[in-house]
Amino acid sequence: MPTKLGAHVLRTAADLGEYIQARPAVVKLVGDWGLGRDVPEETLVIGRKHQANYDAQLQKTTGKAPLEAAQQFVGDQQGIYQSNPFITYWEGHNEPVWNTEEEMGWYARFEIERMKLMADLGLKCVIGNFATGSPQLALWPAFFPALKAAKQHQAILGLHEYSCPWMWWMTGRYQVNPNEDQGDEGWTTLRYRKIYRQHLLPNGLGVPLVITECGIDGLVRPLPEGAPGATWKGLGDYWRRVDGEPDKDDYYVRQLMWYDKELQKDDYVVGATIFTWGSFGPPWASFDVAGTDVAKGLIAHTQADPAEPFEYTIFEEEAGDGGEEEMPRGHPRIQYKRTYVLLPPNADAAWARAVVQGAWDEKRYTIGSSADDAGIGDLDVRRVIAVNPHEWPGSLGLADFFNQFYPGIEYRPITAATPAELAQKLESG
Repeated sequence: MPTKLGAHVLRTAADLGEYIQARPAVVKLVGDWGLGRDVPEETLVIGRKHQANYDAQLQKTTGKAPLEAAQQFVGDQQGIYQSNPFITYWEGHNEPVWNTEEEMGWYARFEIERMKLMADLGLKCVIGNFATGSPQLALWPAFFPALKAAKQHQAILGLHEYSCPWMWWMTGRYQVNPNEDQGDEGWTTLRYRKIYRQHLLPNGLGVPLVITECGIDGLVRPLPEGAPGATWKGLGDYWRRVDGEPDKDDYYVRQLMWYDKELQKDDYVVGATIFTWGSFGPPWASFDVAGTDVAKGLIAHTQADPAEPFEYTIFEEEAGDGGEEEMPRGHPRIQYKRTYVLLPPNADAAWARAVVQGAWDEKRYTIGSSADDAGIGDLDVRRVIAVNPHEWPGSLGLADFFNQFYPGIEYRPITAATPAELAQKLESG
């Protein structure tokens, strides 16, 4: 099958030109961006410029709003974008770290603003760019607004996947606990399947994925007992002793081939870039495949099965067992306009009756007290009339809540001292 492997490039290096001309799935350039003009037209090219003086966490902790942070980032890199017209897709911050829904929500809004700014420049984004094993699976819903915007702007999701001491460690039955089996998923490599199956595909967010860094990294934990924390270049003795593999280059190539075969099973995966081709010395030199038999093996593998041409596609959840296509959760059977009167948590039945009195006969408004119910649904028109929004607890106001988690809402706050006043306002409004 066509390969889905590609090259992560720190600088021009031996064998790189031959590998690129063999047509890998994706080439990521972190410097030497001019190489983009030499990449075959069918191959996806991604650029990233290291922003040394600040990261996403610093922008947030210093009080920058998402729009302000995106404007700073794009403004600082715009010259590189414009001087490298052969690169259309660009990454943002590298490996941001978020631990709460509020932090992830801020980052989602940052990526939304970055996509808009890049679109104004005629460019597209690789969003997310999360490190191996992160973020926590429970935080993904807070990133949904960015993924919804990604569909509009033809953005790609970027993730990193490393393992150690084998590419398949912590996938399937290769676990610290010998009684555990993750099936065809993993905690570091193949973790992306958990994300897409649990969160993205069921919610209609199957944007294309690129694993923008992959390989063996000695910093990944936990390790099997007795295994050294090293890259492929430092694992030769261990592989010889434990697996009876005398040739570390050949064994690493076969591990990458295993990973490639797994990627080929998932249509939404565009490709994965092997870290790295070329380096600037330690510590990256220990990852470098350029000029090695690993490079030769990858070239031969790609020449035998060149990648398919890149084409942007949104992927839906697979059909159910009955053979009929299942509708993703949150999608309406048909489009309709919904107005939801959102009552505060302390409202009693008198307030609900006031909504019926003021709006039911003529307008048939939906009545409830759940902000999530009010916002959810892939509807072209979603209106929320928030009654006494100041009575909701928490530091995140209702307007900001809907903007973060359910963008696109038509939000209208109203205040009423009594149910009778609410009925009057709804009837007249």
